[in-house]
Amino acid sequence: MSIEDNGGLRVLAINILGRFLSNRDNNIRYVGLNMLMKAIMVDAKAVQRHRATILECVKDSDASIQKRALELVYLLVNESNVKPLTKELIEYLEVSNQEFKGDITAKICSLVEKFSPAKIWYIDQMLKVLSEAGNFVKDEVWHALIIVISNASDLHGYTVRALYRVFQASTEQESLVRVAVWCVGEYGDMLVNNVGMLDIEEPITVSASLSKD
Repeated sequence: MSIEDNGGLRVLAINILGRFLSNRDNNIRYVGLNMLMKAIMVDAKAVQRHRATILECVKDSDASIQKRALELVYLLVNESNVKPLTKELIEYLEVSNQEFKGDITAKICSLVEKFSPAKIWYIDQMLKVLSEAGNFVKDEVWHALIIVISNASDLHGYTVRALYRVFQASTEQESLVRVAVWCVGEYGDMLVNNVGMLDIEEPITVSASLSKD
């Protein structure tokens, strides 16, 4: 099947492929995902219309469909939709099985780094990932996060407080622990004294001994 015809025929073909994704037959859904991955190179806008259905396939119980759908979502992300798609993927990360967490964590980290509209958004998303799946985050990813934090002097106070809050609720994720320990070591005084508060923050109370340990 060729999808390189012009105009309406191409859109019609892509819409038919989109309907494949709602079929109960795993083989048909998998074929639909494969064909949409080819179609996105020809008409990304038409494929974008099926984004919600593709995201549902990421949550499928079949591992092969999950992985193929995740690859397709990765191709769909751009500057204009990175926020809602990242939100969807992080929400699914929270409930995904252990076998799939590594794949989805890697994709989220890559998308956040590639399409982040602002440093504060990048930091917020990375902290969510670290809190949910820090044990699956590769060393180079959390190293890159530390570099971003270091270079964002206006966000040092915000970041150390955000990390402290996240760390309080999730201490079993190794990468999160490493970033939190580094950040408190660097900016512990800003944490204790609520320095550099942003309008979106609430002050927190922390023992001064924390920054000295």
